[in-house]
Amino acid sequence: MTVTDRRFADREAPCGRVMGGLRHQDRDSECLLTDALYFSCGCQRIRHEYHDGSFSRKVVHHDGHVLVDELFGS
Repeated sequence: MTVTDRRFADREAPCGRVMGGLRHQDRDSECLLTDALYFSCGCQRIRHEYHDGSFSRKVVHHDGHVLVDELFGS
């Protein structure tokens, strides 16, 4: 498993604000890649790529409202 956490600045969050936050990436045996952006306001963008080529993405507003929750098959 490879895990990377990095700070970022000046990205547009799902709420429309431009701000910083934390980018978390990891690779493991069940999910090839998880790439998650956690914004300072509480918004999130999460993408999972799986070994079969499918991927999912989820976008959450800082108020907890799920804006996008999709799974794409290969």
